[in-house]
Amino acid sequence: MEDGIFDLSDSEAEISRLERPASTRNWTTPDGAILELIVPATVYPPREDTDLMCQTLRSIGPGKGKRLLEIGCGSGAASLYAASLGYTTRACDINPYAVAATRQNAMTWRYNIDACEGGPGPSADGEVAQWAGTSPHDMIIWNLPYLSHEAAQGDVLGPLEEAALLDTDQIGLVSRLMRQVRENQLITKNGLMLLLVSGNERGLETEGLAHANGFAARCVATHTFEDGEELRVVAVWNPYAQSNVHAFESIDSTNRLALEEGSNEGDFYSAKQQTAGRGRRGRTWSSEAHCFAGSWLIRTGSPELSPGLLQIIGGYAALKANQSIGVPVEAMALKWPNDLFLHDGQNFGKVAGVLVEGRSKGAADKIVIGIGANFLHEKGENQPFPIADLSKWMGPNEREHYTAVLHAIIASYFERLDGIKPTDVAHLTIHLERALKASTQLLGEPIYRNESWVIDGLTDSGNLRLVHPQHGTEIIADGEDLNWPLMMKN
Repeated sequence: MEDGIFDLSDSEAEISRLERPASTRNWTTPDGAILELIVPATVYPPREDTDLMCQTLRSIGPGKGKRLLEIGCGSGAASLYAASLGYTTRACDINPYAVAATRQNAMTWRYNIDACEGGPGPSADGEVAQWAGTSPHDMIIWNLPYLSHEAAQGDVLGPLEEAALLDTDQIGLVSRLMRQVRENQLITKNGLMLLLVSGNERGLETEGLAHANGFAARCVATHTFEDGEELRVVAVWNPYAQSNVHAFESIDSTNRLALEEGSNEGDFYSAKQQTAGRGRRGRTWSSEAHCFAGSWLIRTGSPELSPGLLQIIGGYAALKANQSIGVPVEAMALKWPNDLFLHDGQNFGKVAGVLVEGRSKGAADKIVIGIGANFLHEKGENQPFPIADLSKWMGPNEREHYTAVLHAIIASYFERLDGIKPTDVAHLTIHLERALKASTQLLGEPIYRNESWVIDGLTDSGNLRLVHPQHGTEIIADGEDLNWPLMMKN
């Protein structure tokens, strides 16, 4: 334990704690049933986080025999509730007393729960099959420890108690779980994970960590305490599992193909090079020899979001994908309405662009979002605008990883799943506005009618709202009406 937070005295104290008698707790399920649970001294009891997880599970609907795994089961409250919803339930915990409590509580309430010792963590605790079984699950739930290793430098309770509260994994338990789920196929193709995390810095990294591992992720429930502390439930899944992926070496336009041939929401068309890519107003999109070009059929039927809002979300998705491969967020500028610029101190230029298109045929509508990003730019003459690339952060064999990350991000924002809340557009807009305002650190304040204005935010339709001390507020619907100081300089 030399490199950990516990020493021999902690272990001795832990032995004395084990001699304390178990307690009984009455816990009320989201359906109003009251369960009396045995909770040993070192086992995490059901609390507000348990309630939030179970409420989220209830909102998804009945289990209908689907396989569910609860990691870190504690006293077994969530596993018991999952079994009551009709899930075939397995539970695990690294605390053997939690496993014993779950088994006893399941027996008392006559639920068939397979409880085993072990779980994902910084140290191997048996084979994965020991705690996860040998078959993939339709649902995995985990109320994760939320304190970081660095946060535990003061008084601590003991190894078993802190296991429920403290993430001592140097790479983080979320990253650890994502790797094991991916490498060991712990969820089915259409499976879902519900991860309960804190609203602290580490908890807010959950979606990004999922994206980096090729999973879509979306916050679907929250609970805020009186002191401002927040709990979040993040749903994680395989992006667009029911849709088709089409990859090409070279085609004329991924947007055209998605509009003409796409049939399922999430159908994805990508190419290493486009020969007839287009930007806004029909402009030619300069497709570099080494680039990403991809288009998603994101909606069939009436659009739920305006094209203007879709475009800026697409640009933000590219920003998050670039950030995932190591591009500093301060080196990127999300330029309204649909571009991403890069300025790393030496090179400045457009690194990604977005084009949203729609098509109606009879009663059927299709909405497609296309994103292009430059991996390696070969400088030439007579370029209409400066171009940048990701070569500083992209290796020659990282195209597939970048594609998987961006695919996961797009699904996180747009995929519709039964029982899962859609993206909170109002909350996402706050992040879009922050990114647009931050972009002025690189691009400068927008120039409108030969005067400098301040970005105030976005309208519901994705138009840009500007303010000026003398002229008040203006709503900008066309990016051609604006100039940007750094672009004018370059």
